[in-house]
Order: sequence, then structure tokens, then C-alpha cells
Amino acid sequence: MTSKLHIKSFAFIVAIEDYRWSKEHGITPVKFARNDAVKFKTLLQEEFAIPEENIVIWIDKEATKSAFENDLKYFISQLDSETRFYFYYAGHGFYQNGYNRITCWDSHPLNLIETTVSLKDIIFDPLEKSNCYQSLIFLDTCSSYLTEKIVSRDLISNLSKKELDSYLQSSGHNATFVSCMPGEKSYPSERLKHGIWTWHLIEALKGNVKEAVLNDEFITDATLKNYLSNAVPKFITESTEHKSVQRPFAIISSSKDFLIRKLEKKTGTSITELPDIKFKSTGIELRKVNYVEITKASGFKPTYFISGKINATTIGFVKSVFEQEIKDDIQYVYQNTKQILSLRRSDITLTVVEGIGTIENDIFKYQVEVDQHPANFKQARVTRRLWIKVKRQALPKNFSDIFPKQINEIELGLEEKIDFDVLVSQFESLEKEEGGTLVDNAFSEEIGYETYSGLQLKLDMNKMTITISPKILMNGLQLIDQSTEFLTKISSDKIDLLKSNFSDLV
Repeated sequence: MTSKLHIKSFAFIVAIEDYRWSKEHGITPVKFARNDAVKFKTLLQEEFAIPEENIVIWIDKEATKSAFENDLKYFISQLDSETRFYFYYAGHGFYQNGYNRITCWDSHPLNLIETTVSLKDIIFDPLEKSNCYQSLIFLDTCSSYLTEKIVSRDLISNLSKKELDSYLQSSGHNATFVSCMPGEKSYPSERLKHGIWTWHLIEALKGNVKEAVLNDEFITDATLKNYLSNAVPKFITESTEHKSVQRPFAIISSSKDFLIRKLEKKTGTSITELPDIKFKSTGIELRKVNYVEITKASGFKPTYFISGKINATTIGFVKSVFEQEIKDDIQYVYQNTKQILSLRRSDITLTVVEGIGTIENDIFKYQVEVDQHPANFKQARVTRRLWIKVKRQALPKNFSDIFPKQINEIELGLEEKIDFDVLVSQFESLEKEEGGTLVDNAFSEEIGYETYSGLQLKLDMNKMTITISPKILMNGLQLIDQSTEFLTKISSDKIDLLKSNFSDLV
């Protein structure tokens, strides 16, 4: 035990990834909880300047029921009026018999009430009795049924907001941030190697997210709450395959917004600042390319013979046998264009000529082209291209539904060559800060980078191009939006993919 604390901040971090009874019929593991705890501790040390001796971290077997009921309560009782208390928990939690409860490493699935602890007993009541008037509690936990086989941070029944409210009605600046609403699930991410909510929480508290910062300087209870409530559901929808929602919430007791962190004014170059990549203002291509066996074309007959050559004659043959597929593709887009954009026949032009189908109106131009695979004479190459003529906000939400296939590649040209070693070094910094994955090849002068949000980038310094494609399922507009957001991080240019894409038509 320690003597009474006379410090500005004290933190308790708890993560239970593997339980004592984490067997087939026991308590399911909480994926990446250990990563979450370690990164949260690093955040407090590096960004909040909390010394290591003022941080207690319990991982797995250290977080016993006895430790919660004795050590944690004792430490809280030693807090004084000048101390801010931080508590972070990643693990299973639930609500029963009027109390929110969290699991311990030694909680038993057949006797949960007796082997878990209530937040009221171990945190809320001790804080009310202490002299501490500022507390920030972060709970990455949720609830469902123990027998439910799903990857999430859940256990038995809904966490209750009512109990949290009762504590937070007390005086002082107190806030509890929770990863999801009652009845929802708190998901981990294989890509981030963290809980999704915790990852966004840490990024916000580090000052890396402008939406969580007021006037480029202040992170408050309100800015953090608003950011998490928007960013986490957006990530779940756009970057995962989960069909359920995850909506974080916070309960805050304060007569006005209170300051969580004041950021230092940035001077000089950030370690994550990339070289000022300049993109060409024209030539941006939105496309999808796929390959089909020629024998599968509706115009291909059993008596036809596929030549082993690739020349003008064989390419013309491929175009002819796929003519009906091209017409069907254009007709599909035509019908959806009329319905979704409320256009008339006179507003639309469409043609199919020599293996190229085109449909155009005041909103967009779409083209599908079929030719022979340049390296495989048995296959046809189908290339779909899209040019958008209006601003992004002018497009309806279901715009992507117009097309039978979604664009899955965006290619931009680079204005000038950048030193390869410098570029790799900066992407390594970005990888460390944002949790992406980097692959670099000095022999081919290519850089591959996968973002946490599901984008794959390929920089080819020989071709002077950058190509962006989705790693996960997303429609064309989602790809455009996420690509625009990422490109602003690696260039001081004002990125407008649609304007640059449309400039090729005028």
C-alpha cells in the first residue's frame, strides 16, 4: 500500500483477455484487451504526463475479485481534492439485481453474482466518500448472454445507465464513457488489433482527430463524447462486416463542459507528416476491372475456336461475342438511372459500339469496355469506368445502386518523384501511429500500405501512380469518401477526386 497521494493524476487500468474459466463452456476471451490496456497506459504516460508510479495496471490474473474489493477501494480512498482519477476497464460486464457488475479474472460462469464486483461497491461509493472531485471512467464492455457464440465484449444482460446517473449527479466533474448502449455489443477489430471503441478513444485523447478537439487546442468531455458517438458507428458500418450497431454513450456530471486535455501548440514537423506528395490535377480514373472466360460469353458458340494469339482480329472476336453482355450492362444502368435520379429518356444518351458501351447524362458518364486479356488469350478483360460531373454532396445516398458492379480502384498520377527512402520512413511513422500495415520493395520502388479503415494503397514510383482499392466490402461512394480522407493526410493539395475525374471529359 502507499501513503496518501498528493498528485495531480492517478490511474487504474484493468484488462481481462483470458479468464481463469475460459474454457469451452466458460467465459469467452476478450480479444485484444491486453493490447488496449498497454496502449492506454502509454497514452497516459506520453500524452498526459502521468508518471508510471501513479498508474496501476492489472492484466488477467492480477485482476482478482479480492484485488478489486480491497486494493482498488483502498487506493481510491487515498485520493485528495487535487487529484484527477482515471479508471479504464476492458472485459465482460453486465447488469443484474439493480447493479452494474464487471467480471474479474476468477469470476465463475456458474456463480456470477458471487464472483463478480459491482461498480457501485468498488468505484462509485468509494469515490463519493473520498476527497476526489474529478474522475474519468472508461468502460469497454457490454452485455449479452453467456452462451451466445459471437466475437464481442459481452456477457449476460444490459448494462444500466440509471446507476451511472445516480453517481454522476454528485458534485464535481465526473464522467463515465461507455463503449456501447445497453443491449449492444462492443466489437474488436482484427485490423486494428484493438477494441474498436478503445482505439478511437485513444486516437481522440492523443489529439489526432480534429473532430474531438475544440479550437485546435482543447479536448473536453463534450467533444470526446460527440466524436465517439459518431466515429465508432461509422467505422462499424464502413469498415467491418458486422450487421449490428455499436453506439457509444457518456454520462457526464458538470455544470459546464470540463477540460480533459489541453493540447500543446504544434511546432516544427510532426513525426507522422509525410512528404508533400503532389497529385496530377487530371487523369484520375475511377474503375473496376475483372476477367471472364471467353467461352462464358452469350455470343460464344460450341463450334467457335479460340486462337492462341492476341491481335486485332482476336480482340475484335472477343468484343463481338460479348456484345449482349455489354448491352445488358448499359440497359441495367439506364433503368436505374431513370429511377434513382428521376431522369427522362431525353436526358440520357446511350450507345454500344465495337465492344464499348456508354451511357451519359448531366450527373455522370459510365462506360463498359470488353477486350482480350493482354496476357491470357482465353480470357476477356472487362473494364468499367465512371466519371462524375457534380459535387459529392449533390449525389443521392443510393447513387451506387445505379451500377451492376461497384468501382474498386482509384488511380492518380504523381506530379514529381519523391526519394523512396524518405517516403518509406514517413509511412513507417504513419503505420506506428495509425495502426496500418506497410510493405515496401526497394527493388521495384513500390510501397503498399493498408489503412485501418480498409483501404489498400499502392505507390509505384516507376509508373508515378498511386492506386487505391478497398480491402473490405464498400460501395463506390464509400471508396471515394475514404480515399479523399486519407489522401488529405499525405498531401497539402486540396483533394477533390470527382472534380479531377470529371476534368478529363471537358
